[in-house]
Amino acid sequence: MKRVLKTGKGEIVEKKSRFISIALNVDSPQQALDYVNSIKKKYYDARHNCYAYVLGDKSEIQRFSDDGEPSGTAGKPILEVLSGSGCGNCLCVVT
Repeated sequence: MKRVLKTGKGEIVEKKSRFISIALNVDSPQQALDYVNSIKKKYYDARHNCYAYVLGDKSEIQRFSDDGEPSGTAGKPILEVLSGSGCGNCLCVVT
């Protein structure tokens, strides 16, 4: 299983919209949700904070949220990238 060793951040602007992504290592669902909530506070004026996380030795815990985007258009693709990369105990938030 691959792990995120150091928190990563990226940013792009597409059609006048700013997208900020953050990937980091997490050890529990609560830790993942706490981090998502801290991102929501930091970027309080953002419309959406979509995320996905994968936890467990065999990636048995997988969750995602579209946070108001059309169903399956944001969180699910993030989860597919995490799952496809073989990354474990990883959270990715796109604001």
